[in-house]
Amino acid sequence: MDSTGPLRLAVIGVGRMGSFHVRQLATMPSIDVVAVADASQPSIDALRDVIGGAVSFVDASAAFAQTDVEACLIATPTPTHPALVRAALAAGLHVLCEKPLSLDPAESDALGTLARDAGKVLQVGFWRRFSPPWQRARDAIVDGRIGPPLMVRLSQWDADPPPLSFCDPAVSGGLAVDCGVHEFDLAEWLTGCAVERVRAWSLPPVDGGVSSTGDVDNLVAVLELAGGALATVDLSRNCRYGDDVRTEILGARGAILVDLLPSGRARIGDAIGIKVLDGSLVDDATAAGVVNQAAAFAAAARGANVDAPGAQASARATLIAHAVRHAAETGAVVEIPAPQEAVRP
Repeated sequence: MDSTGPLRLAVIGVGRMGSFHVRQLATMPSIDVVAVADASQPSIDALRDVIGGAVSFVDASAAFAQTDVEACLIATPTPTHPALVRAALAAGLHVLCEKPLSLDPAESDALGTLARDAGKVLQVGFWRRFSPPWQRARDAIVDGRIGPPLMVRLSQWDADPPPLSFCDPAVSGGLAVDCGVHEFDLAEWLTGCAVERVRAWSLPPVDGGVSSTGDVDNLVAVLELAGGALATVDLSRNCRYGDDVRTEILGARGAILVDLLPSGRARIGDAIGIKVLDGSLVDDATAAGVVNQAAAFAAAARGANVDAPGAQASARATLIAHAVRHAAETGAVVEIPAPQEAVRP
C-alpha cells in the first residue's frame, strides 16, 4: 500500500453529519474516500455523486476488512462509537471519530490507551479548533493581544431540535453533552485554564417533545476557571434562524469576537478600535474546520507531529458536560477534578 499518496479512508455512518464530512472530504487531495458504510442504503445512494468508485457496505466490519483502507472516520450515533473505535483499531486503522468518543469519560481514556498501545492515531472531531476564526482568536490570545482572559461567552444555538429519538440523553447525552462538549472544550483550549467548578440552569421548556425525552432545549452554565476567569455557556435548540455559534473573549486590554453566521470571522477590539483578525475570514467556518481537521488527521496518520484533540480532550469535555447536566438538575455547584495533563493555551 502506498504510504505517501492520499490517505485511503473509510467513512462509517453517512447520516446528517457523516454526509457533510463526505462532501468536504471529496474536495481534499490528501484524502481518498475508498469505502463507506451505513445501514441505510438510501443514505449511501444520496452520495453517489461524490463517492464515485468507493465501495459501500451495510456494516462497518466489512469496510474495516478492505485491504486498501488505512484509516476511518466514524460519524455514527454516539453510543456506537466505542465498539467501532475498538474494531477499527483492531483492524490496524487510524481513527477520526465524531465527538464525543464515548458518553463515559473513563471509556474515552481507555480508548486513548488502546490507540497508543496500537501505535495508531485516535482524533476526536472538535472541528472548531481547526476553523480559521477560532484558530486566529486563539493565536491572538496566546500572543497577549487582549491581555489575560477575564470572561468568556460561548453560545451554540441550533435552529430546531433534532429528532426526539436523538434528544434522548441515553443516545446523545442530551443538550449538555451533544452541543456542550464543543463549548466546554473551547473554554479550556482558548484560555489555557482548567474548569474547576460549574453551576447551571435549565430554562422553561419550549418543545414539549424534547421534555418528554428527559432532556431540555435551553441551558445556561457558568464555568469557574483556574485563575479566576469565568465562562458562560448558553445552549439552545430553538433559535429558528439557523445553526449559530458565537464566542466572545474579554481580556484585560480588549476583546475578541468570533462569529459563524452569516460567514465566519474573528474581530479584535482594543483601545485603537475594532478590526477583523487577519486570516480569520471564511465563507463557511464549519466546512473549513471539518476540512482542516481531516487534513491534520491525514498528516498525523502519515507520521507528522500534529497538535490535535484526542481521547483525553473528549473525556475532559464530556466530564464537564455531565457535571453541567447534574448542576442544572440539582442546583448544586459541582466541582471538576483537575485534568490529567496541564491545559495548554
